Amino acid sequence: MLIFMDESGDTGFKFSKTSSRFFVLVIIIFDSLADAEKANEAVKEIRKELKLPENFEFKFSTGTSDKYKKVFLQKLSKFNFRYRTVIVDKTILAKQNPIYPKDSLYMIVADHLFLRAESRMKNASIFIDRISKSFVDDFNGYLRKRLNTNIEKIIGRLKHQDSKSNNLLQLADMVCGAIYRKYNRGEEKFYKIIKKREEDLWKPY
Repeated sequence: MLIFMDESGDTGFKFSKTSSRFFVLVIIIFDSLADAEKANEAVKEIRKELKLPENFEFKFSTGTSDKYKKVFLQKLSKFNFRYRTVIVDKTILAKQNPIYPKDSLYMIVADHLFLRAESRMKNASIFIDRISKSFVDDFNGYLRKRLNTNIEKIIGRLKHQDSKSNNLLQLADMVCGAIYRKYNRGEEKFYKIIKKREEDLWKPY
């Protein structure tokens, strides 16, 4: 099992300045290496069809036009993967806990996401976009301690990669961006394309 994770929005609570209202975390799940390889090849084919450079990175928030977003999501939604997502409205969370720790939000949301999925996961390899070294170490330790037991190993391998060199992390970015756009702007056209791949969408706040 291969899992690719990405997020949209931020973990801040300064709503009068730059903090986003919503924070969205998504995992894309492939149940076999063969399915993942097919989707990976499809991303390469899209670049050729759109006459884009081989190293072009599909990112929902920047650098990818609406036309390219639509082509990408329509083609990839035909492949065999599922996604699970947690959407947090931070304005509601802040009212419930005014001193909510910003630095723990990512890990707590990830905790919710994986624990809701644990019955559907076993010995999964998880790929996450590369962030700071200190965060990588903390996050890896947190997930392994929280999710792995002596009885059943949910996570087999955690790997942080640059999304520029990983087509399936780009898929996670595009799916996450489509969901975030639905909540942040009320625009559903991209979300509707990928909704058929939705296994779980949870909005605890």
